Amino acid sequence: MSGDAALRYGLHESLGLYVPCILITVDVEDWFQVENLRSHFPRSIWDSCELRLEGSMDKLLEIFSHHGVKATFFVLGWIARRLPHLVNEIVSQGHEIASHGYGHELCTNLSMDALRKDLYRSKTLLEDISGQQVYGYRAPSFTITQSLVRLLAEQAYHYDSSFNSFSLHGRYGKLDNGWTEEKPGLLKNNRGLYELPVSNFNFLGKVIPWGGGGYFRLFPLSLFNAGVKRILDRCGVFLFYCHPWEFDPEQPRVRGLRPDLGFRHYINIEKNLEKLSSFLTAFSCCSFLNCSSFILEHVYPWPLAK
Repeated sequence: MSGDAALRYGLHESLGLYVPCILITVDVEDWFQVENLRSHFPRSIWDSCELRLEGSMDKLLEIFSHHGVKATFFVLGWIARRLPHLVNEIVSQGHEIASHGYGHELCTNLSMDALRKDLYRSKTLLEDISGQQVYGYRAPSFTITQSLVRLLAEQAYHYDSSFNSFSLHGRYGKLDNGWTEEKPGLLKNNRGLYELPVSNFNFLGKVIPWGGGGYFRLFPLSLFNAGVKRILDRCGVFLFYCHPWEFDPEQPRVRGLRPDLGFRHYINIEKNLEKLSSFLTAFSCCSFLNCSSFILEHVYPWPLAK
């Protein structure tokens, strides 16, 4: 490894070597809260839906423990209020709690005042339950906006992970020009807010979605791993995201979905748990950090270091 390449990598304390970093992130929401199913499950009927989250969360936590992974869980406030013991279990296993908002409302659909209240409500609730400060936020469906960025700094969040550079998805938001690259995979704006973008693959000037979710379920594992290796070689860090419902093959099958939405939601769910374990095994030489630890390791000083 060249000296320049080594500087992109995190220091693995136990080995004394520079190794690539993989950030595993989980958006903690249940099967009926997914935006692709919103036409069948409006917010008004959520209280009557079957909560299935705990089973898939148990599986994820077990796999992470087996592979020595410390992850960041972006928890929906609606879930935390109903399953506070789940938040505490995540914390007890050494993972980071961050906010996914309260009711999975797209930031692009909320007024400035409503978004401010959502950010405050979710952060305060998670901190009250966990007893820990919440530093990070991820917008539902990656709907980052300039208003969101301003409010995150105002509400004492220290980092965001809502930017997905794949421009062909209709819901994903965009960053403005006020960001500078602290290091590959980490941006900072003039308000002191950090951004951890989802990792995508650039090929011939085109962005190919590669960070996880349905794309992880869709691509053959050998192809996906090859892309991750290319990203790690270039950047030294790969940010992966998933949802617990993607590991629940027995979840109710919704009838009457548009074919494309049904395909995106259910593709290869039955194989996904084993695939995730194989992915973690393939990259066992990497350092698996939560988002705050990654920033703290590479940026000094920042609020966690005080």
